[in-house]
Amino acid sequence: MYRRTTAGTVHVQVMSTVNEQPTALSEFETLLRSMTLDQLPDLLTIRELSIWARIPVNTLYEWRAKGVGPTPMKMGKHLRYSKERVRAWQRDLESRVA
Repeated sequence: MYRRTTAGTVHVQVMSTVNEQPTALSEFETLLRSMTLDQLPDLLTIRELSIWARIPVNTLYEWRAKGVGPTPMKMGKHLRYSKERVRAWQRDLESRVA
């Protein structure tokens, strides 16, 4: 996958041919995965939540359409997930298991 930044730099992400997943984690992804919920920013993008929770972005979009999972808020044309809503969703999941 190729992505051009505003500075004109091209970033290349190598994809495996078997499962179409990135072959290596970026420093950003590694950092997000190592954080606790309290260490995350107050508002998360869908990609950030996907990386942190290890839930595919498409699944989060599907859950949003079905009214399942953490409830995002719309900020202009962008979706953001409040850390508090993610925490409430996490507590709800834990209470169902217990």
